[in-house]
This record gives sequence, structure tokens and C-alpha cells, in this order.
Amino acid sequence: MKKLVILLMATTLFFSCSEEKGRRGIDFDKLKGQLQLTEDQVAKYDAIVTKSEEERKQQFEEMKASGKMNRKGFMKIMKTSFKKQEEELQAFLSEEQQVLVHEFMKRNMPGQSDYSDELKAEVIQTLALDSAQTVKYKAVNQAFTKAYRDAHDHYHGNGEAANMYWNQFNEDRKAALQKIFTVEQYAQYLELIKKESYRGQNERG
Repeated sequence: MKKLVILLMATTLFFSCSEEKGRRGIDFDKLKGQLQLTEDQVAKYDAIVTKSEEERKQQFEEMKASGKMNRKGFMKIMKTSFKKQEEELQAFLSEEQQVLVHEFMKRNMPGQSDYSDELKAEVIQTLALDSAQTVKYKAVNQAFTKAYRDAHDHYHGNGEAANMYWNQFNEDRKAALQKIFTVEQYAQYLELIKKESYRGQNERG
């Protein structure tokens, strides 16, 4: 029952947050401002964003009516919908704008509780990790993700607390990685992770 109440609150928050400055969902007005859209692009952009939000709302209502309201279903709708929305936006944008959209969506995708898979792959390649280091690196990341998600009940709905937990677990991760990487590799790692700073207001909270 408690999980259902939390999920219903999350759904309500997602659709009401468009009028709030500190919104929990993806702020598509912020993305819109970054794209420097033409007049024709603005009309298409607004139409797609509005349509996508309406579709998500309808899907959530249908899931709720079916009595199968759960976090897994909630996240599946969100991820599938946002992926479709990104594809529709990409259709009329320039290559530079497409890159901005992809990076924005990737970093703000609901359920993203850690650095992206793309960045993790880049770490392995850039640092030229050997097979033993790669195995240990992946194990440390998995331990981080598990620790952070296991602490969910302590920070759910509290962005400040989520940020505190994430930073603490990430410091533990960095300490573990220092023992795996060489001094040069660790310095490279710190530079790479600057590209994806933690944002504690999506599903991380």
C-alpha cells in the first residue's frame, strides 16, 4: 500500500511540476532554450512535447485503472515515451541540435541513478583498462548502484538527502577506484566524470 501511495504521488508530481520552478520531471522548457529553435521548429517542438505529455498521462491513467500500478510499469512507460519523444524531435533538428537533445535526454532520463553507460564505456576505453581492471571497475560501479538504490527509502522525495547519499556513495566509489587505477588513470577518470555531474531531482530523489 505504501509503495502504491508513493507511486501515485510521483505520478501526480510529474504532471504538476511543469508549472513549478523546481520541477521533478524533465524540464523541456530548459531544453527548448538551449536549442535556439527557428519559428517553425518552435511550433513543432511544442506540439511534440504537449502530445507526449498527454500520451504519458493517458498511459498512467490506464495503468492505474487496471490495478497494476507499480514502479516497474511506471518507469517502462516513462523510458519508452521519452525515447519516442526524442526520436520525433530529432526528425526536424540540425545535427548540432540533435546532439544537444540526446545529451539532455540521456542525463535527465527518469530512473538514471548513475553516470550513463556511454560514459562508463568511455572510461574503460580512455583509461585503456586491462581485463582485470575492467572487471573490478564494473564490480565497483555495480556496488555503488546497489548501495544507492538500497538507500532509496531514506531519501525518496527529498532531493537534498538524495544528493547527500549519492555524493557519499560516490566518494566511497572513488576511494575504491583509486586502488584499482594507476595515478594517471585516476586523474583521467576525474576529468571524464566532470562531463556528467550528478543531478538529484529525477527518479534519484
